[in-house]
Amino acid sequence: MSDTELYFIGIGSSGLRGCTIETLDILTQLDEVFIEKYTNYVPGEIPPLLNQIKSNITILNREDIENNDHLFLERIKGKSAAILISGDPFIATTHNSLRIEAVKQGIKCRIIHNSSILTAAASVSGLSAYRFGRTVTCPFPRNASEFPYKIIKLNEQIGAHTLVLLDIDTRTGEFLSINEAISILLGLEEKNQETVFTKTSLVIGLAQIGTDNEFILPGNADEVKTVAWRDIGPPQALIVCSEPLHFIEEEALQTLWNIDLSSRKKAIKF
Repeated sequence: MSDTELYFIGIGSSGLRGCTIETLDILTQLDEVFIEKYTNYVPGEIPPLLNQIKSNITILNREDIENNDHLFLERIKGKSAAILISGDPFIATTHNSLRIEAVKQGIKCRIIHNSSILTAAASVSGLSAYRFGRTVTCPFPRNASEFPYKIIKLNEQIGAHTLVLLDIDTRTGEFLSINEAISILLGLEEKNQETVFTKTSLVIGLAQIGTDNEFILPGNADEVKTVAWRDIGPPQALIVCSEPLHFIEEEALQTLWNIDLSSRKKAIKF
């Protein structure tokens, strides 16, 4: 059995300020600390407190983990190390692949959890987490796919909301905005004509959740589309609501976001 130890540490959605007390304690005991910034944006600079605890934090790129995981694991052989990861560590399958390879090599792996957009979306919006179905990513137009439309359709068939993650490329700073995602989905509706996603679909736009600049806006798709989301910045996501809402969800949206739902399908009780 290897004496190498590898921590996968989630830092949540607010950047390195989201490190827990447990994480700070662990970092003082490690030989090496890494951070990956390619699966999501990591807002802000390294906080002074974290710099005091571990002054040297090495940035990993996609190639370090996806294409050269054997070199990375060789680098930390016989050491204790951690990778700081946006959100919760294994939401991105990239990290799970590294974890599997590490375990195969007899490396002890430990996980420190944190919040991710999968949990934060329901929490911040006021919707019930039990009402969410499959999550899907809407890709850039150059990687056009009907998959997001199909997942929204499947979720609606079981009365479930859909969390639509929006594509990003942290190497270039490119990101898909909510405006663009809505346009893509409306285009797919025009093509398929199945009344899955229309201008009057109830959606909730989410931007920079967990940061001081977070912005949330519910409304009809054509209304939410008019906001200058690109100016707000990444990361962004879109919730496509399945109606009718639960009566508590309806009350939450009306109270939290001052949205008028009187013209929509009558809320239900389960």
